[in-house]
Amino acid sequence: MRRRTRKLSSSRAVVYIVLLAFVWGAKYIYNNYVPTTENSTPEATILVTSSQAQPEESPRSDDAPKHRLSGWAELPAERNQKELYYAYHLIEEEDSADKRRNYAVCFNSDKHCPVWVAAAMHPSFTGDTKRIDSYQYDPQLPVNIQPQLKRSYGEDYSRGHLLGSAERNTSRAANIQTFYVTNIAPQIRIGFNSAGGAWNNLESFVDKQICADTLYVVTGCIFSEFSDTDGSVIAPTTTTNRNDEKQIGVPTAYYKALLRTRKGDSGKSVTKCKASELKCAAFIVGHRTAKGRKPSAKEMLTIEELEQLTGEKFFINVKHAPKQSAEPSDWGL
Repeated sequence: MRRRTRKLSSSRAVVYIVLLAFVWGAKYIYNNYVPTTENSTPEATILVTSSQAQPEESPRSDDAPKHRLSGWAELPAERNQKELYYAYHLIEEEDSADKRRNYAVCFNSDKHCPVWVAAAMHPSFTGDTKRIDSYQYDPQLPVNIQPQLKRSYGEDYSRGHLLGSAERNTSRAANIQTFYVTNIAPQIRIGFNSAGGAWNNLESFVDKQICADTLYVVTGCIFSEFSDTDGSVIAPTTTTNRNDEKQIGVPTAYYKALLRTRKGDSGKSVTKCKASELKCAAFIVGHRTAKGRKPSAKEMLTIEELEQLTGEKFFINVKHAPKQSAEPSDWGL
């Protein structure tokens, strides 16, 4: 029997070409889309379809700052270090096949602690969903590098959120992700993470900077020796996690890096703004008991200075971010 070969008809070939073009175009839009019109939807509320939900891996090298998504204004660069892992979390909206971005995290597998969490802050992320209060492993990263946190770390350290639960209570799905252990770091309870503590006061200050145009925040940890504003020196240390006996790196300081439009209600994407239309600042506090300490010009530094201190590169998707300046009066100080 003669074997017959089939040839694709010209019409079927055209269909395949169209499908391939569609897939490529969808990936391009997801990785690069930001609103460009004056009265566009706030950047923090942009949705992506579930078929586009997972960002593609970018090649990791030492050449130039790398990142996976060019449309997220809050993202720092990825660093090519074997102990650093990156995850990008999207919220699965109820009754929808679409997903909305939640936050990105850089996690240190040696210290079993996040290095930074980057998030867009906007009123649309807040609602009346109750706090989930269930600490879980991050499904995007290997379980063996993550601490078990059913209970607090032990000693005097509480389970401190870098992206707060109250900042993502628009839905149960959004709140659950804030309890991934890659978003949690050891924080001193008394005088730091508790009401009236230095970190708690800084979090409240930053929440007041949220605006209609979206506030972009990177919350991070410093693990090297840190000299606080009053000259106090905080030495590096670890704590033994009572849940699984892992040695957890305890940050010597915590920081917040901020970026937003000056007006706050311009309706413009920060990626389309001039430097004069934007403002940046960073705030850093030593990880120690300091009840009553409130944000001031003493704790403020430029993003450029924070980059020198941490080795990170912040807001790399925002070409005109004024990283070399920080004015206390711009932030109500």
